[in-house]
Amino acid sequence: MADWLVPVSDRTRFLDKNGRAVTARFDAIRTGVLDGRVQTVTTEVRGALADLRDGDEVWIYWPGGDVGVIAVGHARSYPTRKPTPPSIAVDLHRARSRALIVDPMPAALVHRWLPDLRGASRLDPSPRALEAIRAWEDERPQRDEAALAPLGLPTWRARAAHGTKHRPVDDRLVTPIVPFLRSQNFAVGVDQRGDTTRLVARRARDVMVVHGVGLGTDGRDAALFAFGVAREHRWTLERSHPDLGWRFWVWLVFDRRPSAGIVGFLEDERVLLSWAASRGLEMSERSKLRWFQEVRVG
Repeated sequence: MADWLVPVSDRTRFLDKNGRAVTARFDAIRTGVLDGRVQTVTTEVRGALADLRDGDEVWIYWPGGDVGVIAVGHARSYPTRKPTPPSIAVDLHRARSRALIVDPMPAALVHRWLPDLRGASRLDPSPRALEAIRAWEDERPQRDEAALAPLGLPTWRARAAHGTKHRPVDDRLVTPIVPFLRSQNFAVGVDQRGDTTRLVARRARDVMVVHGVGLGTDGRDAALFAFGVAREHRWTLERSHPDLGWRFWVWLVFDRRPSAGIVGFLEDERVLLSWAASRGLEMSERSKLRWFQEVRVG
């Protein structure tokens, strides 16, 4: 049995148990996998996929937005009628795919081992890439648990899909931060406060406190209040771990861009800032600079 990495394209369809296609939008696919509605992925047989055989293990890779490996299953032949191009179906492994859909192996880490990834690739000739993907699935959870144990927090993978009305993974502000933090080797923990999801991420001695902020009608007051809450959260963690030599950071994620005055004030206070934009989250320029000069090299 071989292993394959298959990128999602316009020739890929996610099907429910009745064979109906689910909207090819990542949040819709994620919800479908978590709810058990998305059970099969089909794609046309092109290029290297001509060598794929029934029973081969297939890892599904979402290229948009630097998401990464989102699901895994086993291939089987998929009946089609001419002139429809031949296709294969991947029956998803539910438990494994639920874990990957909330905590994908980031695209940046995939490209570290497969820099020229364009179409479907057989992974057997790239054993280090296959080893890295399997390690993300099997070994990374234990490493994350060990990193977060001193903070007393559950991992993102363990908690993101829990809950009924307010699952952490459905939080539209903090969830997009997770793949970036994961690509930077942070273990991500969940600090759930009622309906509010906060993240605390740790990488060696760096600890990132991430809060999502809805600015509402009075953006200034909401931003300043959120700043105070996040700083208190950071202070509490610092006070609880005074002897470990950790560096604590605050990252606020807004539902829209705050005023220039608020951005300037928060940046002067060494807060990392992002906000929702048309193409996803956007980080302020000084926050980018601080990340690459101070956090990334930490």
